[in-house]
Amino acid sequence: METIQNRDYEGIPIGLAVRGSINNELTWRVRRGNGWWGSLFGKFYQDRFTYTIPSSINNPEGEASRVAFAQAVLNWQTVLTAEQKADFNRRAKISNTLSGYNLYIGEYVKANA
Repeated sequence: METIQNRDYEGIPIGLAVRGSINNELTWRVRRGNGWWGSLFGKFYQDRFTYTIPSSINNPEGEASRVAFAQAVLNWQTVLTAEQKADFNRRAKISNTLSGYNLYIGEYVKANA
């Protein structure tokens, strides 16, 4: 990953708001600095990557996780009682990083994939 600012690509000016790909060669994204990973809080960064196409997100190795994830969502929507959901929400509030929904999904997928 290369961080660039206000450069050009074959004569096309590249500013701080370019997102997407050009000619299946390069891809740009814009991210806001958050104080982590060497970025300054509030500063915008333009990142340039070599254009790549993922081989496939539907690979056999991930099928078990996709099935478990779909079942976990269905369980949350239709199977879990209000008391069970409240318990997950209470546990998630302790960590202050997840919702009860996300906590349940994560635990279910880890246990069943």
